[in-house]
Amino acid sequence: MHDPPRDRGHGLVTASVVDPFGNVLDVMTNPHHIETHRLTKWRRQWTGSSASVPAVDRSAGTGSWMKDRASAAALTTRLLLHRREWRHAGRAYQVITLRPTDPVRYAVRVERHYTVVSSDLTGARLLGRLLWGLAYQRRPDTLLVLEPGRMVPDPEDGRPSPPVVFSVAARTVLTPAVARGLRAAHLWRSRPTGAVTWNTAGFPIAMADLQRWHDARRAGLLPDGYVPTWPTPHLHVDASVVTLSAVPGLLRQWATTIGQAGGWWYGDESCTEADRAVGFDVHAVRHFDRRVSAARRARAEVLAAPGLPTEPGLVAERVRAHVDVVAARRPGPWDFAPPSRPG
Repeated sequence: MHDPPRDRGHGLVTASVVDPFGNVLDVMTNPHHIETHRLTKWRRQWTGSSASVPAVDRSAGTGSWMKDRASAAALTTRLLLHRREWRHAGRAYQVITLRPTDPVRYAVRVERHYTVVSSDLTGARLLGRLLWGLAYQRRPDTLLVLEPGRMVPDPEDGRPSPPVVFSVAARTVLTPAVARGLRAAHLWRSRPTGAVTWNTAGFPIAMADLQRWHDARRAGLLPDGYVPTWPTPHLHVDASVVTLSAVPGLLRQWATTIGQAGGWWYGDESCTEADRAVGFDVHAVRHFDRRVSAARRARAEVLAAPGLPTEPGLVAERVRAHVDVVAARRPGPWDFAPPSRPG
């Protein structure tokens, strides 16, 4: 015994002991921490988060078969994220990512005239909230990255998805060469520098204002008014990474547009056109994990079959046709019928 138990007041008791190697180990009993942990565990069991959040209504037609924890992560106003300090080409970048324990995954499909980022309903809404938080970052060279370990194959044809990098225009120097450097495996194997909290309390308020504006427009109460114009955003796509850069006002506009995912459905997808000028879309996909798994298996079987065409477009067509065959082998719990589009 190095130091006997001492009552520090308010239920706090401390003591210290010496281990066989001479190290002093401090021990503390904190009843407040025990009570907080008990309440947090109970709340997570029912809501998926320590915060008080509204439950997902799975009978209203706008929910999805998803984990409660992920639903809560998309609804909370304070996002706890990982931060890495990364130096490249003489500049110090702050790289922001979701934590590894966050269950959301993303896929990217690059077509000729547009780029689609897809996820489940929770992942799409969470991306909108992340862009809202990015718009308020004042530190230069701050990057929001959907890192390689979070990307899954495209649910349409099973092609691998490149990571996605978002930045604030005029505050960040982001060239394609710098973005490709973010694919380095050692960067993501290293421990993060720390954690950062983005407070996005204004995001639900902006979403509510946008909904009231749409309701007034449908009711004919508002004439065609002023629509702000922003500098053209920058989107660069290559085989290894997708980069998107826009001014803060446009990032907030993207965020509220993406946040409307799940308001209406076309079959199994709820599509939001974040920016038509550069062809940037975000899709919420029902049964996202199941469809990704089927597409991955379908692509592997098509590539292993004899007589494979050399044209990538023809390979993609075969995979799309084979996805339904793979999915039919193990039917899953299909969701309720999506509601019709309002208006």
